[in-house]
Amino acid sequence: MTNPKDEKESGGRGYGNIYTPHAGAMIIHVQRESGLANRTVILSARKVRFLRIGGVIAALLLVLGVSSWFYLATQAARVPLLTRRLTALERDAQQLDTLKRALAEAEARFQQVQRMMGAPGGTVGSGTTAAHDSAGLPDTWPLPVAGQLLERPAGAKAAGVDVSVPRGTAVRASGNGTVIEIRDDPTYGRVVRMRHAQGYETLYGNLLEVRVAQGQRLVTGAIIALSGDSTGAVPAHLHFEIVRDGVQVDPTAFVTKGPQHGDLQ
Repeated sequence: MTNPKDEKESGGRGYGNIYTPHAGAMIIHVQRESGLANRTVILSARKVRFLRIGGVIAALLLVLGVSSWFYLATQAARVPLLTRRLTALERDAQQLDTLKRALAEAEARFQQVQRMMGAPGGTVGSGTTAAHDSAGLPDTWPLPVAGQLLERPAGAKAAGVDVSVPRGTAVRASGNGTVIEIRDDPTYGRVVRMRHAQGYETLYGNLLEVRVAQGQRLVTGAIIALSGDSTGAVPAHLHFEIVRDGVQVDPTAFVTKGPQHGDLQ
């Protein structure tokens, strides 16, 4: 029952009182205005637990929702910055493509001038516009100097020639062709082998540093490697062979172009 004194102090307005019995249940007593009948709501201990669990879940969902909103807001704020960066990357890519095309055109013009002046050509690979004469034969001396022919030891296998040149001398392609093999040979050290037109092949051995890759197409005069590797008591030199259909060809008789047309000192 309510205390008339309390009702008078409340101004005649309704209010609710909450009582929590020792058993864990909850009793809610509601007093209505204008003399309406009061109402009492009794919640068992089980319902109270459910209410508490529901409140905790609702609070967690609220926290999760707020966190998700902040995350999405942060990501949305980054969109303009990422868009500007993407635009800058696209612009840089276009400039790079323009530079590549300009470089290819400049290389083609440079090689054209080289051919007009009779200078050695360059390499031909993907992305270049240099011409490749598939009918070229390996008839050009592979060194910028004549060099000195080395005598072979007694009983040595007669294949090609050994030409003494200063260590680090550039070794050039004797003709247009394709690099078909790069390997280490027990006799000739580091070796590069090329295939040319009409069944010709050339072999360059005792190399100090190889500057081409297997499968690469080259034009006459393109730098293959640096010579200078020595084997045993033999000084730094280049081992050079010409083969046609598996048969050895004398390089000194076949070569018709280059320093002194291959006339060795």
